[in-house]
Amino acid sequence: MTDTTLTFTRHIKASPATVWRCWTEPDLLRQWFAPKPVETTEAEIDPRPGGIFRTVMVVPEHGTMAGDPGCILVAEPATRLVWTNCLGPDFVPNVIGTGPMDFGFSAEILMEPENGGCRYTATVRHATKEHTEAHAAMGFHDGWGTATTQLETLARTL
Repeated sequence: MTDTTLTFTRHIKASPATVWRCWTEPDLLRQWFAPKPVETTEAEIDPRPGGIFRTVMVVPEHGTMAGDPGCILVAEPATRLVWTNCLGPDFVPNVIGTGPMDFGFSAEILMEPENGGCRYTATVRHATKEHTEAHAAMGFHDGWGTATTQLETLARTL
């Protein structure tokens, strides 16, 4: 891990194929993507290189959060999904804001078969140490960890 990377690994009691579905089917993604009480109200994903990755979330006491659509970089079904908010669909660059919560990143999700479920690794890479620290301060580990628990809960019902 570098000083611009945040990551965690967890065993999920669901197959990589089911976890892939939770990441790539909008109706499923909306159910788990944000830690409650945050609600994901919209999700659009086209799991192919150059495809769109877009979510809209409603955060209590902060309102609606809708950034520019992101771009899928790598889509290996039931194995690996990589997307970024630095690019939009079809690899068109996005303009990232200059506020303290505006930073570009790439997210890599690995799903490896393990013990009747899968080894799930989420890695988020940032351009600068300051952006990494800001994302960590926003609660990366707690937020992404809670969302991953929600993902597992949903995946076990499929």
